[in-house]
This record gives sequence, structure tokens and C-alpha cells, in this order.
Amino acid sequence: MEKLTLISGLYKNQHGGTLKPSTKTLTEVTESLRINPHYREQLICYADSKEMADFLEKKGCFVHKVFDDAPSDIIYDTKHKMKHWMMFNAVKEFKNVLWIDWDTYNIKPIDEYFLNYCYSTTNPKYTWINNYWAIVNCAVYYLNEKSLDIMEKSFSVKVESSNDELLWAAVLPPDVRNRSEYWLNDFVINIWQNKDFDNVTENTYFLHLKDFSMLNGRYL
Repeated sequence: MEKLTLISGLYKNQHGGTLKPSTKTLTEVTESLRINPHYREQLICYADSKEMADFLEKKGCFVHKVFDDAPSDIIYDTKHKMKHWMMFNAVKEFKNVLWIDWDTYNIKPIDEYFLNYCYSTTNPKYTWINNYWAIVNCAVYYLNEKSLDIMEKSFSVKVESSNDELLWAAVLPPDVRNRSEYWLNDFVINIWQNKDFDNVTENTYFLHLKDFSMLNGRYL
């Protein structure tokens, strides 16, 4: 079976015309690594700058590449366009890739069942959130090289904000919400309210958390 490469990254956002690291995200990285210590061994990380690379490396993470040489529109016209760029380059190198956001909790190891589902079709597979504003959610998502062509086109699409999820939505089928082959389903459960824990099943691998304190000892 083909290898699945797990990746994540750290990059700055525009704040008042200046690129700055998100304090919230830096806190999430620290907390995520506390409850997911295996991320240090399993994740191949990317950074947009030496500053962000140094932060990750001091936390014990492996930084594979620093994209301080990315095109200027990727660096400066960004909310999460840099994340899109990281994923694009990861897939070109590693072929089968799973992006994992820092605000996640990995309940159980990825196994053959998870891999078989990812490889069952060649299309991307996203986190499902009912009535999500951007149609797709990229907290945890699978991608392989078969989608590189449409992903490349997405970089030049005009969207209201240079958000990776909006860029994806602009090049995906218009009926993607009704296409089961594009979703990780209960493999990833979005937790915005305590009642969302009721949606966790025996098939769940990741929780996408609004706040780590919501775990309150669950699954730990």
C-alpha cells in the first residue's frame, strides 16, 4: 500500500498590513503537541519563514522546508494562501498527503481502514461541517497528485479572501456538498459545542476543536 505522508505547517498572517504570527495559532501548536506528542515524530512540517521554522524546531518538530522564497502573492496576499502553497508542494513531492491542522486531537492511529478509504478514489477528501461558510473545510484533508492541476488553477482564481478553503471551493464541482467521495465523514468530527461529541463514532480518528479545553479529559 502506498505511503501516506502527514504534514502541517506554520505561517504568518496579515495584520494591519504587516505579516505577524498568530498568537492563537502559536498557543495551539504548544497545546497540540502536549496532547499529541506523536505529532513530533509523524508530521513533516513546513514554515513560511525562519522565525516560524525556529518556533517549530524548538518544540521538537521536524521542519522539512521553509518557503521564504514563495511567490510574493503567496506571502503577502494571504490568510491561508500559504497553507495552500505548502500542501501543493507537499503533494508534488510526496504524492499522497494528509494535512493536519494544529487545533486537532488525534484519537487513534491512522490504520489500513483509513488508508483504504483515502485511496478508494483519487479526489480530495475534506472535513465535513454542516452549513460551513466556505463549503469545504481543510482542518484535516487528503490530497494526491491527481488534483494538482486544479489546485494550481485555484491560485489564480478571484475570491473574496485568499483563503485556501475558498480557493478550493472555486475549482471543485458545484455539487461537492452532495458528493460523498469528497468527504472524510466521521473520520474527522468538528467540535464547536459540547453536544458535538455525540457525533464521535468508532470510525473517528481526529477531533477538530474550537478550544482544547473542550476535551475536559475526554479520550485523554
